[in-house]
Amino acid sequence: MGAKLKIGILGGGGILTAHAPGYTRLADICEVVVAETDASRYSEIRRLLGEDVAIVGDYTEILADKEVAAVDILLPHYLHAPAAIAAAEAGKHVLTEKVMARNVEECDRMIQACEKAGVSLTVCHDRRYDSDWQALKQVVDSGELGDILFWKLEHNQNVVFPERSWVRSKEMLGGGAIMSCLTHQIDSLRWYEGEVDQVTCMTKTEPDRMEGESIGAVLAKMRSGALAMLSINWYTQSHHAPDGLWYEFNHVTGTKGEAYYMSGKGTYVKIHDGSSKQFHYDMKGEGSFVKVDVKKEMTGHQRCIEQWVKSLRGEQAEILTDGTDSRKTVEVAEAAYRAEETRAVVSLPLQPVR
Repeated sequence: MGAKLKIGILGGGGILTAHAPGYTRLADICEVVVAETDASRYSEIRRLLGEDVAIVGDYTEILADKEVAAVDILLPHYLHAPAAIAAAEAGKHVLTEKVMARNVEECDRMIQACEKAGVSLTVCHDRRYDSDWQALKQVVDSGELGDILFWKLEHNQNVVFPERSWVRSKEMLGGGAIMSCLTHQIDSLRWYEGEVDQVTCMTKTEPDRMEGESIGAVLAKMRSGALAMLSINWYTQSHHAPDGLWYEFNHVTGTKGEAYYMSGKGTYVKIHDGSSKQFHYDMKGEGSFVKVDVKKEMTGHQRCIEQWVKSLRGEQAEILTDGTDSRKTVEVAEAAYRAEETRAVVSLPLQPVR
């Protein structure tokens, strides 16, 4: 293909820092135009994407541009659905930053709009495209861990938003920390183990920080029969403090072995009897974990964007997070909130509230 693919980026906020390198490394095959209402951000946008990048003040200008084939939505959560629907009606393929939307009702409207327009809908759940997270999936899929019994997934940060930040609003965010960022862990759990059957949940809200919860714990039973415990703590210094907690941690226990990923450390595996077709052990029985060799060529955001651009160009691509699949991640988070509100165990799929 000779002509460059033209992509509109809707929003120039902080998450552009993660998306921009995905486009600059593909500058020979695609060009971008950015829509951002806040002119004070323009210098940072140019720093990230180049001094010559086109910037407009209203994303409807991008949707009206017939040369733009697709859009990457980097807007606040409450704008994901209206922007995606408008883009679909304008005939643009859609990539949206996670989380897909604030609830399954918005997800369904996005899916329906894209299907009606004949355009694709992809969600940038970047962990599925990250080399270390993929390495853990490869360990699980190998079968060497035996029957999977238990998952533990954690997300730790110290999150303090400015007083006027939209993230402080429960309505704009779609909840709190669970919907905002534990959806990383929910989505990865579904990818690793399959669909969730039942959930229950407890949360802790600190009003000085945000209207939604800053801390949440979700207990899930998978359709496979495995149990899973997911937690998010936005009140810990974690990885930014000397000798602090890890940022993210995924641990899986099977009948024959176990494995884990820890941010900043990598992916590790242990087969309990020491016999493995894939991993070399110096000791038997209670021998140590061994690190999985991972080639870190790009970030998860960069790989997601690369695969999305390939799909737009009609090339073979590995899209791991289409809209229909990503809707199910939102559904689990919504089920967790419903469980917390009712102090009950909620089964999936969700039934409409009567």
